[in-house]
Amino acid sequence: MFPGGNISEVIRMMPDREAHSTHLPREHERRTVTVEAQIRDHAEWHECRIVNISAGGAKLRSECRFEAGAEVQLNIGQWGQFSGTVVWQHSEELGVKFTHDPAEIADVIMGLAMYG
Repeated sequence: MFPGGNISEVIRMMPDREAHSTHLPREHERRTVTVEAQIRDHAEWHECRIVNISAGGAKLRSECRFEAGAEVQLNIGQWGQFSGTVVWQHSEELGVKFTHDPAEIADVIMGLAMYG
């Protein structure tokens, strides 16, 4: 039992979460966005789309395959480049955990929310 209720109640209260998820609450609140970006592993850049983002990581869509644990760079155009690690990939969706300063990522999220 989770403090204050069961897990389905906790999940229902979390922002930007799929109803079927069983993960515990995240450290950073995620924001749903649709932002074109590029992701680089090694020396090659690939097109991707940011689906959601937080100060701790992002969910992306890309036609390219990445290994879990791969170190990557995410280029968000005028907002800059940010380093991270691929945590998972299912089909065309992947999760990247940022290794960049969360405060700097928070500034980017604010900019994306205000200016797209």
